[in-house]
Amino acid sequence: MAPTARQIESIRACGVDVDVLEVRGASKVKYLHRMGDLHSLAGSFDLIHAHYGFCGWLARSQRTRPVVVSFMGDDLLGTPDASGGVGAISRCVVRIDRWLAHRVDAVIVKSRAMARIVAPVIAHVIPNGVDLQAFRPLEMGDARVLLGFDLGKRYVLFPGRPEEPRKGFPLARDVVACAAGSLGERLDLCSLGGVTPDCVPLYMNACDAMVLTSFWEGSPNVVKEALACNLPVISVPVGDVGELLAGVEGCTVCPRDVPQLSRALTHVLRRSRRTNGRATIAEKRLDLPSVARRVVGVYRDVLSGNGRQQGRAAHQDSRTCVA
Repeated sequence: MAPTARQIESIRACGVDVDVLEVRGASKVKYLHRMGDLHSLAGSFDLIHAHYGFCGWLARSQRTRPVVVSFMGDDLLGTPDASGGVGAISRCVVRIDRWLAHRVDAVIVKSRAMARIVAPVIAHVIPNGVDLQAFRPLEMGDARVLLGFDLGKRYVLFPGRPEEPRKGFPLARDVVACAAGSLGERLDLCSLGGVTPDCVPLYMNACDAMVLTSFWEGSPNVVKEALACNLPVISVPVGDVGELLAGVEGCTVCPRDVPQLSRALTHVLRRSRRTNGRATIAEKRLDLPSVARRVVGVYRDVLSGNGRQQGRAAHQDSRTCVA
């Protein structure tokens, strides 16, 4: 199950009646195609919660119901190319999304860095929660047997599609190659490209470490999910990864530098131990129910008329449309 779908289910578990308006398709025209549906449905709901900037524009096209927008990452940070640069079209989208933040009733972002982008709008920093039932430690050997992995090899996980420029696959490939040379053994770099969400926990339990080399992230779900599986993480300083990995044994944040990242990965593989990541996820209240309660608090705040200013409890029996 995808992170947004998990969040919807966790919000329902808090007693909120949620209906979903899906916007499907590759073309941006798809948002215009759903505008009539949204306008006809809006009056049936107390609040509309849009996920991603384009959905926020769609939600704000109606004026009868309050709108909460969750910005997800590149809608505020920009979409980088293979070198990490952001093109003119992406910069334009970011400017329009910043404009949108001033015209909705509440804004949710995934990290403090994203909150600074929409300032002076006061944004609620609420990362996606982790499903601790789906993402949990398993025996590495059992996970490898289920995936058909070699029990005698070492595997490093790349959390994304290699062909997606934002994920920085060439850097991860070079880091793993350098670490393999230092260790004097072969390391297999496997990616999550094409892996169904339900199989991701198996990959995290089958691998020895994960390397994150993205140019941009908000609050990467894969890092929280890896921590919930006690998988060691080596990452560049991106999004809120530094906060997520703080206090987690066997996890390191390094500059975008092959030798430094390689040394960190080599150390983790020689250490050959899992982390205490799951315990830190619980301590930081990044489990699904805790995060859902924070999102519902935003709904209550909006419906009680407080908007962005402060989160106070109101009624819980609201009906929300998620776009």
